[in-house]
Amino acid sequence: MMLSVISIASEQRTRIAGWLVCGTAASYLLAIALNISLFIPTIIAWLAVAFCWPSLGKSAHKQAAILFGCGVIMLLWGAIKQVELGLFDAVSRNLPLLTMFVAVSFLALTNPEAEDTSQPMGKRGFWSTILSCHLLGAVINLSIIFVVGDRLQRKAPLTRGQIVVLMRGFCSGGYWSPFFIAFGVAMTYASGAQWTRTVVPGLILALLMALFTYYEMRRYRINGFRGYPLKRDSLLMPLILAVLVLVLHTVYPEVHILTIISIAAPIAALLFIKGRPRRQVLVTYIERRLPSVASQFALFLAAGVFSSGVAALIASYPELFQFNIAHISPWVFWGASLMMILVGLIGVHPLVSVSLASPLLLPIAHDLNQLAFLYLSVWGTATAVSPLSGVGLAMVSRYQANSIAILRDNWRYLLFMWFSAGALNWLIFGS
Repeated sequence: MMLSVISIASEQRTRIAGWLVCGTAASYLLAIALNISLFIPTIIAWLAVAFCWPSLGKSAHKQAAILFGCGVIMLLWGAIKQVELGLFDAVSRNLPLLTMFVAVSFLALTNPEAEDTSQPMGKRGFWSTILSCHLLGAVINLSIIFVVGDRLQRKAPLTRGQIVVLMRGFCSGGYWSPFFIAFGVAMTYASGAQWTRTVVPGLILALLMALFTYYEMRRYRINGFRGYPLKRDSLLMPLILAVLVLVLHTVYPEVHILTIISIAAPIAALLFIKGRPRRQVLVTYIERRLPSVASQFALFLAAGVFSSGVAALIASYPELFQFNIAHISPWVFWGASLMMILVGLIGVHPLVSVSLASPLLLPIAHDLNQLAFLYLSVWGTATAVSPLSGVGLAMVSRYQANSIAILRDNWRYLLFMWFSAGALNWLIFGS
């Protein structure tokens, strides 16, 4: 009887959390449209975290608590040192990111259907799989990994080669896709950057990823590669969504690109939703699946407090942070990006490293597009090579991938993509 009551209470709490998560995005967009205070969406966002806190995983608990605690301590110290603080900004800083994250998560409702049982082999299978993970994942995000992985796993466990292709193909969308949360982070922590200036170097990095991975696939006997079929119909929604975002950005250039994506993504999801009836599928998604993003809510909100705390600490001791660096030179780019990628290998979320690096790099960033590109290149590489990233943990837990094997299979790729990003920075953004 007691277990039944606890179960009902937990289920009710989850449903409420789902509506709070959805309400955060809706109230933020409404506040932006009406040009009013962000007080209400901020309160709703923190309430969503409070409702889901007991059900969050141990890792999410630990990271969010440490970030929040350290951020508060640094903010208090800044107050003691009489540093001018924006406390409301600290707790609401990442609201645009959360709104975009919620909006894009609805695109999971448009996942490709799995009736086709064909399985392309060899080189065709490789290219079909990596393009599926990359092009579809660039829009509908992490859910494409499970669509492709579950299909490939029907006949046999995933091979090391398939795991490499899935991780790299998907994560490299972070180099350029405006529908990746990496993009939202880059545009938030390099505020003022233009996505049109980062998309070209990002696409070049994605192309280099595909070519390098194809070259490496010789170790896995590519002729026997079992792939996922990429259908032209499945590319229709991503194409329409991309065109919609471009048109809206052209017509309303004064509206932030994150806001445009946050509006366009749910519209596309409703138009291309697979299940019927639409209303019931939408309600079920909000109440059962949307609460799963609460861990991201906790992390993003805590990271906003942490980053504001770091800025307060730097302002408290300006003499300690006066580095003899005038700008982000190629060597600074290579050094900073390598440190951030290596930190990502041990499980530190890229958002954390970005929120820590931002107060240090922003004062010397003469070109905010260069800084945004640095963040995007780190995100796309770090998440693809670490068994402790969100994607890596999904591969380990769902498909029994070996953590050590992931590191062994990706160290060359890490070095190649890190060096390539630095070289592109040198060529495009100069010295």
